[in-house]
Amino acid sequence: MSQLHALELVDLDVWFDPRDHKGGNPVHTVKGISLMVDPGERVGLVGESGCGKTTTILAAMGLLPASATVGGQVLVDGVDVIADGESGMRRHRWTDVAMVFQGAMSAFNPVKTIGWQIREALEVHGIARGRGAVDRTRELLDLVDLPPGTDGRYPHQLSGGMKQRAVIAMALACEPKVLLADEPTTALDVVVQDQVLRLLVRLSTELGLALVLVTHDLGVVAQACTRAAVMRDGVIVEDGLVDDLFRRPAHPYTRALFESTPNLDDVAPNHTTGSVTNPAAPALLEVSDVRVTYGGLTRSRRRRFSRTAPAVESSAVESTDAVADVSIRVDDGELVALVGQSGCGKTTTLQAILGMQPVQSGSIRIDGVETTGLGARAWRPLRRNVQMIYQDPYEALDGRLRVEDTVIEPLVVHHIGDGKQARRALAAEALREVGLDPDLFAGRYPHELSGGQRQRVAIAASLVLRPRLLLADEPVSMLDVSVRTGVLELLDRLRHGHRMGILMITHDLSTAAAYADRIIVMRNGRIVEVGEPWQIVNEPTQEYTRQLLDSVPSPDPQRHRAQ
Repeated sequence: MSQLHALELVDLDVWFDPRDHKGGNPVHTVKGISLMVDPGERVGLVGESGCGKTTTILAAMGLLPASATVGGQVLVDGVDVIADGESGMRRHRWTDVAMVFQGAMSAFNPVKTIGWQIREALEVHGIARGRGAVDRTRELLDLVDLPPGTDGRYPHQLSGGMKQRAVIAMALACEPKVLLADEPTTALDVVVQDQVLRLLVRLSTELGLALVLVTHDLGVVAQACTRAAVMRDGVIVEDGLVDDLFRRPAHPYTRALFESTPNLDDVAPNHTTGSVTNPAAPALLEVSDVRVTYGGLTRSRRRRFSRTAPAVESSAVESTDAVADVSIRVDDGELVALVGQSGCGKTTTLQAILGMQPVQSGSIRIDGVETTGLGARAWRPLRRNVQMIYQDPYEALDGRLRVEDTVIEPLVVHHIGDGKQARRALAAEALREVGLDPDLFAGRYPHELSGGQRQRVAIAASLVLRPRLLLADEPVSMLDVSVRTGVLELLDRLRHGHRMGILMITHDLSTAAAYADRIIVMRNGRIVEVGEPWQIVNEPTQEYTRQLLDSVPSPDPQRHRAQ
């Protein structure tokens, strides 16, 4: 008799009730999905936002809302776990099939320790109680390489990577046969992402765990999985070994996804995007030896007494350099990438350039104007020429404003345009520049847009002022791979067309190498290396740069695997 699959989805369908509940046809979201995963096998479920990936694994967990109707079978060791509805699924959820949800940062109760929350899961499912639960919790945290004592810490005391490991430990508490991981590395920098992927690979191998890794990043799948299923519009369009999908894709959509994924191997010698820097010419942005300090406030005040002197008050002052001795230059039409891990000082540097953080020492000059120490009134004329694109397109837009009003608002603030019609024309032009038809999108609200469309609106709202300098803080980190490519190509086109300088923050060296003229590598608040992309990728001088490069997931499965 052949061995049963750890997980098998058989003709899985999901329909959602129409939103208006007025007799419309149900929305067919997942359409006849079939997928098999064996014990110890790692399968990637790949596709862009809205393709049905997360809906598929939520259906397998029995966690879809009441508005969903599910058809087909979800077999775990040959048993259909959804056949009897919630009452039947409850016996298998977490004990046979467990899930790592996407939002690890908010997965834990902030007022309970990590250990308490894992022990609660053990006790609810009858796995262990009392001292046994304490010991099992510590075993689980050790299994995911968290240090001793983590069980007594609160969520806010853990880094993002540590939280993700703790979430994985909790998912493994009931010793499941199948682990469904929904975008487990999306919010992590490349080094921590690499560590989490290696952890998942090790756990799958050591525990014989069947792993389904849901992601939009083909590089992640190529490095962590042996097989992948590519989803589009609720259908699996291709399924096979990752190496075969990379080298011999049968479906044009699979080919397009791989072609949209940046690859460090594609960086050419003497790479340049067309900008020629003239060191003798005045810089658009010149940051020189800037230092930003956090803290520096009185932590405690106490009275000191002496037999020979009156009592005096003293202050215990502690301060930390968030940014130290940072120097950056950006010229007209140039794109400079500032690269480093989370917490290295990249965003603090941008905030200092924008005047949002006080600078302890050093100089920041924008178009020749020294900005350190400028007050709000003196900064105002500069604001028009310095614009910011934020990381999260879902938080960047005011949900109460239509797209047209969002783009017009900067014009109103800076008193640009002669009347409403003139401003509407300028807004329409900005929308067209970012690839959005104003006739279709001007009247929409943010909730009616995809992530990529929202980011394009945010860029339009920045470009409508025709800024000289654009500061982009991880502008594509939350976008699908093909949408990411579209936004980056848009920025590349606009900076050449308008001779606009761009300083882009990213933790992804492959993105930086594909689009930047120069790359600046930052670590612990200091710049450790500067160079052109080909030199940084192929001849790095710093061990930290090599570590970043080694952590970048390649779409080529043969380049290196997260083993």
